[in-house]
Amino acid sequence: MSRKRSICLIFHISLYLVLVNGDYYSATSELERLLDVEAFIVEKFEEYLDRAQQEQDNIKRFLDQVEKLQPDHDDLEGYFGNPLNAFTTIRRLVYDWKYNVFEPIFNTTNLEDYKSSISGGLKTIDFKGPNEEDLKGATRGLLRLQNIYQLPTAQLANGVLAGEKNQLNISLSASDCLELGTNLCEMQEYSYGSEWLLEARKKINEDSLGFISPNVTDVEILEKLIPAFYHLGNLKLANKLNNEILEKESDHEEALRNKVAYEAILAKERNHRPRKPSALSEPNKKEAKESYQLYKRVCRGELRQSPRQQRKLRCLFSHQNVAFYRLAPFKVEQLNLDPYVAYFHEAINSSEMEQIIEKGLGSMERSRVGQSQNATTSEIRTSANTWLWYNENPWLSKIKQRLEDITGLSTESAEPLQLVNYGIGGQYEPHFDFVEEPQKVFGWKGNRMLTALFYINDVALGGATAFPFLQLAVPPVKGSLLVWYNLHRSLHKDFRTKHAGCPVIKGSKWICNEWFHEGTQVFKRPCGLSSDEGKFLHFENK
Repeated sequence: MSRKRSICLIFHISLYLVLVNGDYYSATSELERLLDVEAFIVEKFEEYLDRAQQEQDNIKRFLDQVEKLQPDHDDLEGYFGNPLNAFTTIRRLVYDWKYNVFEPIFNTTNLEDYKSSISGGLKTIDFKGPNEEDLKGATRGLLRLQNIYQLPTAQLANGVLAGEKNQLNISLSASDCLELGTNLCEMQEYSYGSEWLLEARKKINEDSLGFISPNVTDVEILEKLIPAFYHLGNLKLANKLNNEILEKESDHEEALRNKVAYEAILAKERNHRPRKPSALSEPNKKEAKESYQLYKRVCRGELRQSPRQQRKLRCLFSHQNVAFYRLAPFKVEQLNLDPYVAYFHEAINSSEMEQIIEKGLGSMERSRVGQSQNATTSEIRTSANTWLWYNENPWLSKIKQRLEDITGLSTESAEPLQLVNYGIGGQYEPHFDFVEEPQKVFGWKGNRMLTALFYINDVALGGATAFPFLQLAVPPVKGSLLVWYNLHRSLHKDFRTKHAGCPVIKGSKWICNEWFHEGTQVFKRPCGLSSDEGKFLHFENK
């Protein structure tokens, strides 16, 4: 490949990394391409370094570090299952390549002759690189893990997830911690943000990979840390740290202004004039909801069913009144009797699971919440999904028949299969599967009567399906089908079925959903003779 073409391709990618958002943080399925692009960039720059002697030493060191960080491509799912690997990979593509390679080369090298030849090429490149929004999305994912599972910042910074040993020898650099702390403070998460900024201070002298990211100084960290402590109401500590900046840089303009302001406020406090409470102290509406608090406790394993609640639950073989399965019955594990929740183990085989994932790759899009035209992306649901239609995929016929056999319901009014992949800290906050106006949304099909959820891979840590009001967390078991009824026998909404997807701590979570509707089920599951409309209404808005 010619030198001119190599530089053009490199410049193509550098611009695309900055300009286009790939939404990589919302699903691990999108992350593998980043490593392919990094490997490509390493290859092209190794060719170009022969003609760039002035920058060769620094860039070579950077490339060596990236190559050391490249994982075994035979286990990319396991590699990106660790959220720290996902975060640092995105960060390298957003910042480190730009500051350590692209800017030093392109700012000192005349590439004007090449720019005109690549202007049209940008439109034809399929790769969509991560940008700052992906990095902030990854930050929000790590925040969810800390918040839900109460992970200590110091352990997470050193690569320890949920008490496990750091088997992969991964740790975040000072600049990684600074990035996390800065992003969290911008989100007004000052408590977690200050912890990450303090970790950045610790790691300045410890960072063995300091070259991999732009240099970080103590003053840069203090500039972010001081406002965090101020917003947390710790003005004395903010003032002390502000004085540390002035000891290092006596002419620091912002620190000089802060010194005057902080000392004036402290003087008023000494005269018993308390500061006006910050609006940030107001309770978070989401955190205040009972279902959200229960959800966090269920995900952490703090809240679970008592032996008394479980005493009538059974594991059994069942043919579900289907003659074929009298010889090879389903393995059923009851998890709750009212409302009914159960596992059907080994309900889908390995080849089917692989085919489902293979079919979905390439068509995954960021998951939305809401119905039809009003559906939007939201941090309530961080995942990517696609739809698999039965009429377009004849190979799904066996799975379709198996779902009918297991549930005893008809798929005539069912939705297509929904394939979902969860990314960094991927979750789905507490929600109902039924809708308020089923006729308006689903027409003759009616509301979602039953949910059937295939787990199509094992998840190393986290990722359970939580039922806050049932005190039930269902861990993902590969090949199993989780089923539950969303409606009472009278077809009224059962508000006890509020459920959520706990954040994935480590691993990649793939599930496949099917929703059975009321329509066409009249002879499959006849309505009860009494109304359940008034039951459990107190759970509706909790």
